[in-house]
Amino acid sequence: MTYEDLRVKYQGCSKCTKCQNSVKVFGVGNPSAKIVVVGEGPGKDEVANLTPFIGAAGKLLDKILAAIDLKREDLYFTNSILCRTDDKNRTPTKTEYGNCRERLFEELSLIKPHYTLLVGSTALKTVMGDSYTIMKSHGQWYTLLSDPCYFYFPILHPAWILHSGTESETRAKKKVMWKDVKKFKEDIETLKEVFSNTKEETK
Repeated sequence: MTYEDLRVKYQGCSKCTKCQNSVKVFGVGNPSAKIVVVGEGPGKDEVANLTPFIGAAGKLLDKILAAIDLKREDLYFTNSILCRTDDKNRTPTKTEYGNCRERLFEELSLIKPHYTLLVGSTALKTVMGDSYTIMKSHGQWYTLLSDPCYFYFPILHPAWILHSGTESETRAKKKVMWKDVKKFKEDIETLKEVFSNTKEETK
């Protein structure tokens, strides 16, 4: 399957009757990216520009990733679902992200990333299953041996920070986020060394 095949296959999908499924926002970014970022679903700005992660939460995520030297142009961005749920951007239902799960894994198969950053609860549940919760799972590594990406790392959604009620709450949430993304960066550097050493040993 090519990327164009993927678009053709899902462009007319209307399984989710309560979604605004007349517009699909497919993934964008570096097709050779070693890191894929998976979010929840498109909002108003994303639908208008047909690009994931360009609203307020997306801009904050760009800053967070830049702080660990990850540039947007080096990454690939997509979402758990292709369609905006409604004008209030409600959280996708289990049925909705379940309907889009096959598409997400087909998309990952095209990119073949080394690592996938799962941003928020919906991304986590879409990939790992409904028994996983973001508050318990963030900042930890998960693996799915039979899937296109071996290493998955969930983090809390930037909107979680944006929806803080006080400055102290914002600072506390930023501290949690920084701890997670710092671990992600440090761990992938370690994994790079392991992979490199393994290749040398097998020569």
